[in-house]
Amino acid sequence: MRLGEREVAIVNTPLMEELEKRLSSGESVLLTGLHGVGKSVLALTIAYSALEKGGAVIDLASDTSNFAEYLRIAKRAKWAFAVFDAVPLQFYAEPEIWSEYATLWRDNCNRILARAEYVRKNGYPVVIVLPFDLAERCKKELRLYDNIVVTAEESIAGEIFAKNSDVYCGEDYVKEISSRISQLGEGMYYIAYSAAKSLEFCDEHPANLVEKAKRAYVEKLTALAKAVYAPSCSKAKAFIQTLHSRGLPPPLASLAIYYETVEVKVRTLEKFTSLINKIPDPHKEYVKILALQTAEDLKKLMKPHWHLRALSRELGPLYNEALTKASEEVAVQCGYKPSEVSLRNLVKAYVIAHEANNDLAKALAAVARGENPCLGKIKPLCVHGALPDVIIKAILTPERLSVELPPSLKSGLEYYAGLRAEEVGERGWIEVLNYLYEASEGGRTDLRVFKDYIDAALRLGSPITKKLALATVQNSYIVPGELLAQALVTAVELGEDYGALLDKYIEAVGDASLIYEKCGARCANVVVEVGVASATKLARKTPCLALRQLEIALAGAGYSDVIQKYSPHKACL
Repeated sequence: MRLGEREVAIVNTPLMEELEKRLSSGESVLLTGLHGVGKSVLALTIAYSALEKGGAVIDLASDTSNFAEYLRIAKRAKWAFAVFDAVPLQFYAEPEIWSEYATLWRDNCNRILARAEYVRKNGYPVVIVLPFDLAERCKKELRLYDNIVVTAEESIAGEIFAKNSDVYCGEDYVKEISSRISQLGEGMYYIAYSAAKSLEFCDEHPANLVEKAKRAYVEKLTALAKAVYAPSCSKAKAFIQTLHSRGLPPPLASLAIYYETVEVKVRTLEKFTSLINKIPDPHKEYVKILALQTAEDLKKLMKPHWHLRALSRELGPLYNEALTKASEEVAVQCGYKPSEVSLRNLVKAYVIAHEANNDLAKALAAVARGENPCLGKIKPLCVHGALPDVIIKAILTPERLSVELPPSLKSGLEYYAGLRAEEVGERGWIEVLNYLYEASEGGRTDLRVFKDYIDAALRLGSPITKKLALATVQNSYIVPGELLAQALVTAVELGEDYGALLDKYIEAVGDASLIYEKCGARCANVVVEVGVASATKLARKTPCLALRQLEIALAGAGYSDVIQKYSPHKACL
């Protein structure tokens, strides 16, 4: 077999025999896997074997006249099958030319699969060869095929290297090479072959040899990524934005790709919503229709395109490196900089478009109680059955999004999620505290959601309210550092035992400055203990930070003038 001007020695695998048996029995197969794990070699080897045995191979990517000729040849052959390979072996010799097969699949997968279906109806099996990302294109139609996932194997990498190298450096050298290549999980065939051909002397370290081959491999995949995802500057923009947002849940990632448009539509919807309650009936209905149309436009933007699904898959570190490299290069070429995306605005767009105000409030109440917030219309924002912490933080910063988008619910934590603490007064604080304290006795309560209520109760409540707030903070699983600091200050003011709170603060926050700023010399004992304990924790890894904690402890003990005079931590800067 040839790769450009060079001969390639092929390694037979058990998978080759399995594929040949399946094709002989008339089964059609989809070969998928990471890039460079031998999918194309497998298909090409079977094709050569078929030709040697008097068979025929039908090229599904050929033009119309050649396709018709292939079918005529197939009728005269002993047996035949059809094949389409989106990234054929020749790609690794001439990426710019052979990447056309990948773009052909991107743009015309329906036509290729229609041909494949015609071939199958004529009694010939089909082999479709696709890397994981391109297998997201025409995914529904591909479900008709038996999927064989090809993976990298260490022994095969060693055989490829040994068979294609002109220099033999012993079994240990081959094992070291194959071990390093197989650890990559992708690019096995090309990297092993490239390393073999570049080896001149046995004193070259295996790590350097593999690294050089790996760099060449990434360059080739970079060319492929540009051809498939960024063939023009207009498409490069979507590609770059997709890479930046692919870790988000699909609806939010889709919105992020069109962020400028989303911002405009959210502002428009907010204006329509405020107008609906201010204008008389004849005009109100018209504004409602406009609002519904804008919401539908947002929903359309939330539907993930195939390239988002493709780039969100597990693609392997080397291909991800190539994708990043491609995005950086096309960003320079096109003069494009990714938009700064506000995750909070994306969630806001989603909630407004789906009229999910009530479900948002329910989800926040569930987070606060330590329950699963993946409820109703909020469920699509969850990943693996949980709402990502980064989304929770976006919803809560700078304040609960449910305050901006209040629910229509009139009871429970859901009701209070739509209001600020200052709007409900102490009676409301007590009700929220009762809900949270009850939940804290049997769950993993999260006080971030109602931080303003707890803070108001700790600072401004009656002694009974403050004690209830202290008990809630002490029992809760997730407590913001500022709340813990305020709880300690309140406990000192009330003369309550603060030992458990102190341990919790040292473990979770480990910074005496928050308490010193809030309480100063009034909390001297607390500041000293937190400062010394925090310094002990920090001493080994970050001695300068540990020194700063000791300074705060001394300041809390009344020696702030000495600290200001000498400032020993500045010697660390």
